[in-house]
Amino acid sequence: MLLFYENARLKVESLKDTLNINYELQFVLMHYGTDIVVLDDRNKEDFTQFWFHFCNAKQGIYVDLLTLPSHLIRKGIGTFCIKWLKDFASDLGFKYIVLGSVAEARGFWTRMGFRLLNTKELHNFPGYQGRYSR
Repeated sequence: MLLFYENARLKVESLKDTLNINYELQFVLMHYGTDIVVLDDRNKEDFTQFWFHFCNAKQGIYVDLLTLPSHLIRKGIGTFCIKWLKDFASDLGFKYIVLGSVAEARGFWTRMGFRLLNTKELHNFPGYQGRYSR
């Protein structure tokens, strides 16, 4: 299990560095625990954030936040983060990614290959625990 966490930490550090260099963000790894990753750019007036956590004995990833201020939308940052997350999940053996979303962002998530789950389907993802409202 220690190797898992070290691999995950190295991949997250690589993501942070790439976002800082390619998109001139000032992401810092605010928290890296055994189950949660919190990246924040606190130098901006509107926070830029990417938070996700592992659940169900490392079988799933839940995206808690992917927040970009309006002036950073449609610059490829969100797409880059989600492609990275899909590769990360695949490389480390996760079985699924689930997220909560505001209605305005659902088009983005659909383009990224996600779909809206009904309440019954959510029960197929242990650890979800009704975390997000619709």
